[in-house]
Amino acid sequence: MRRVRSHLSRLVRHPLAQAALVLVLAAISPLLSDGSVQILCFVLVGIIFAQSINILTGIAGQISLGHAGFFGIGAYGAGILAKSYGLEFYLTIPIASALSAAAAYLLSFPAGRVREVYLAMMTLGFGMIFFEVVREWNDLTGGTMGLPGVPSASLRTLTALGRPVGVATYFVILLLATTLFLIIMNNITRSRIGRALFAIHHSEIAAGSLGISRSGARQLAYTLSGAAAGLAGGFYAHLVGYLGPDSFNLHRSIEVLVVAIVGGLGSIPGQIISATIFTFLPEKLQVFAEYQFIVYGLILTFSLLVMPRGIAGLLLDPPRFIRSAPRTRAGRGDGPPVPLRPVAARAPGGVVLSADGVTMRFGGLTALDDVSLALAPGRITALVGPNGSGKSTFVNVVSGLYRPSVGRVTFEGRDITGKPDFEIARAGLIRTFQDPRLVPNFTVRENLMLGAHRLMRGSGLAAALALPSATDEEANVLKRVEAVLRLIDLEAVADQPLESLPYGYRRLTDVGRVLLAEPTAILLDEPAAGLAEPEMERLSKLIRDMRGMGISVLLIDHHMDFLSDLVDDVIVLDSGRVIYHGSMAGMRQDKTVVAAYLGAEETVDA
Repeated sequence: MRRVRSHLSRLVRHPLAQAALVLVLAAISPLLSDGSVQILCFVLVGIIFAQSINILTGIAGQISLGHAGFFGIGAYGAGILAKSYGLEFYLTIPIASALSAAAAYLLSFPAGRVREVYLAMMTLGFGMIFFEVVREWNDLTGGTMGLPGVPSASLRTLTALGRPVGVATYFVILLLATTLFLIIMNNITRSRIGRALFAIHHSEIAAGSLGISRSGARQLAYTLSGAAAGLAGGFYAHLVGYLGPDSFNLHRSIEVLVVAIVGGLGSIPGQIISATIFTFLPEKLQVFAEYQFIVYGLILTFSLLVMPRGIAGLLLDPPRFIRSAPRTRAGRGDGPPVPLRPVAARAPGGVVLSADGVTMRFGGLTALDDVSLALAPGRITALVGPNGSGKSTFVNVVSGLYRPSVGRVTFEGRDITGKPDFEIARAGLIRTFQDPRLVPNFTVRENLMLGAHRLMRGSGLAAALALPSATDEEANVLKRVEAVLRLIDLEAVADQPLESLPYGYRRLTDVGRVLLAEPTAILLDEPAAGLAEPEMERLSKLIRDMRGMGISVLLIDHHMDFLSDLVDDVIVLDSGRVIYHGSMAGMRQDKTVVAAYLGAEETVDA
């Protein structure tokens, strides 16, 4: 089965096979009846619409139960522009898509403030509001009577430049538009933009720590999704010629969501297969028309139980998120992998990161109490203390997750107190977490690519069109990925999904991803936790390599043996206060530290 799935995946994703399918469909369309061609048009509209929910839910992880609203904005926008203002369809459809994108962009602001069930309810509310508006706004939409007379290929009333456009011609135009849309979607998904959206989907906090703006990513996902839904709606309007409110109700939103889930969220080929099946399915289920919601529910339940990753997960290999062109170009380079660049820190007074009198209160609890420290270039500082002493809270304050109640944090002489985490990460201060927050279905290489997000400057247009500038940039990053893979000794598993690898490999990938960001300072929160002895030695070497590059490292860990030969100095916290700052040897002899943290056994070992 695995071999069959692998062969099928290569066939489905091969450019020549895709081009052949498009040419065959275009060639046979004049030979088919108008009714058959019209059904194929509905398939293509369904594919674009399914991909719109795939962008938002499958890739960016944002639930939508009101997607029919975006579809309807596109349909009514195109229909009204054509009927009332006389614009031809090659103008009305792009404008309608832009209108839907604008509506989605506006919705992204309130939607970005809620999560999970509240997000579902908000999008459902949007869909219901749209349905009521088109049903009651008689002067613009025709109200419950609908909007007839939209120029339509099916009704032979559609023209372009004074020439009639029949169903077969309209199908070819729609086929080319769908093909171009899918190419752009594939390019975006496998670019730094798509990888950033996947990162937001799996962990918004971890994405922010890499320099990815949560709000910006959500707004982009909504805008792209709305544009795609509007595009589908515009083509739908000029296909059917009549628009009524019932075509854009809750049923339509639920249907497209079922299509996306059954196809396999995140998979472009899966959505194509599912949309095709669900276009033909209603005709076969006419006898169950009154129970369509029940039928869809049963199909969805069956899919989730038998095919948890949808049709794509059953028939195809998992999608990958680096295009082949930059990988090929990166592999053509002569010589060893490109070495990581040494850090050129701007450290006024020899200090890269400084915390002055930082206090953090949560209600009546003081987690940090007047904590001050400074990190110098190319030095490793350990931050230790008993559980609950405030170590992770301090890292959260410095990295921008918390705004301190009192105190000031500066980075390279610049005040970063209370700034958003993604802005701090973009400045060159990167952190890890106690648990590796990686994208599980990404390979090791793809997860490492996320680390370079803050360094990549290619435009969204270049990524969407796979322009040489975007390909060259990704190829250069991939060369640096090879250097990191060599440092963390994971070259052998570079292209295996992370979820299939042991925990220690994930830890090393997490640290390697941070290193690929080429930061000035790194905050490592218990990176050795759960590692075996050989993996700990590898991690220790990696941290020394960071020091050799001039990176300032703040290292939180409880393994004294791991820290003793590694760090330059140590700071001990207890109950949110600094109780010691000095060398490891001095810490072991300090009575306050022994009483609060190390205990008598550590004293004996010392």
